[in-house]
Amino acid sequence: MWPGYRVYQHEIDEKAKTLKLWVRRKGGNRIMECSGCGRRVAKIYDVGERVVRDLPWSEFRTSVYVEVLRLKCRDCGVKREKVLMLPSKAPFSKRFEDAVGEACESAAARQVARRFGLAESTVRAIDLRYLERWAAARRKPALRQMGVDEIHMGKKQKFLTVVCNLETAEPLWFGRERKTETLDEFFKTELSAKQRRGIEAACVDMWEPFRLSIEHWATKCRIIYDKFHIMQHANKAVDEVRRAEFFRKGGRLRDLVKGKRWLLLSRWVNLTTAKKNELNTLFAPQPASDESLPPQGKFGPIVDLQVRRSDATVLAKLDRPTTVATARSLPKASRNVTRPPRRNLELLPDESAAGSSGGGQRQHQELTTPRSGLHKSPLPSPESPTHGSNQD
Repeated sequence: MWPGYRVYQHEIDEKAKTLKLWVRRKGGNRIMECSGCGRRVAKIYDVGERVVRDLPWSEFRTSVYVEVLRLKCRDCGVKREKVLMLPSKAPFSKRFEDAVGEACESAAARQVARRFGLAESTVRAIDLRYLERWAAARRKPALRQMGVDEIHMGKKQKFLTVVCNLETAEPLWFGRERKTETLDEFFKTELSAKQRRGIEAACVDMWEPFRLSIEHWATKCRIIYDKFHIMQHANKAVDEVRRAEFFRKGGRLRDLVKGKRWLLLSRWVNLTTAKKNELNTLFAPQPASDESLPPQGKFGPIVDLQVRRSDATVLAKLDRPTTVATARSLPKASRNVTRPPRRNLELLPDESAAGSSGGGQRQHQELTTPRSGLHKSPLPSPESPTHGSNQD
């Protein structure tokens, strides 16, 4: 039944449905190992007995009484011998714990506890020991693609650093905090120099301590930032540009930019036809200002205005050079716009000596608002070559 042991006594209770077995070491089995250091020890200190629960036999619940030796090790002192069927100090055999652990792979701990007649906490403890033995015995795959991230645990613990193998999608190591020293401990204690050189790529977020630790220990590793944080920074950049455009624009253009955050961040394939048209309208070229364009929608040529000395107050009110004098800004000249095209609407650059006496010539590039001072002198008739004398 047990390797290296034999049954020398048994007891069956058919009414209680229990089976008790007493086993002891075979005569030829003289290999005794210390449970502390694993060293072979020949000197026996004393003999004891342990009772553990084993797999049921038919409908009988089985209990095994095992004869266990205590050895006198020169390094560990007095220790119990190492028995393969007794993996821990818990009163369960290895076969029983393996059966419970396999059942936990396909069912909840509460259901497994009801099935084996155990407490739910006991089932969880057995499952943990089963997984630890499985992890220690299996052959671990090479670490070539590593992932590093943190988990927020709350106000007390703050953060927990997690290292995982991206190829097998399994966690490898957990560490407290998210500092450079935290990840340094993983490279020093869990990986050899050969394993560190074998890491090809590491996927991390944009946390600076993780990047510094990886560059120090895995020099041949390429650092890849995950897509989530890249898109997060891109979305922030889009928001900053949108806010800047919103506050820079005014009037109707500000209303055009307002409330378009999710429209700008959405994928084009996910938009409806109405949303696509709205986005095209948003990105369509807009004029700098509606009032700075003539009715034709084009900028006019640069002209020279002959300003009389009596109109010097108008120059004092102009706060900047202007590009165009629109028909809207000159009410009395606006009627010329409606005249037939044969009429010459260009302002004449030359003025008679009598009309320009004492007047200064000034080049204006734009006039976006009406000025009351210009209303005093109407524009001259296009047929006359000169302005003539003052008619104020």
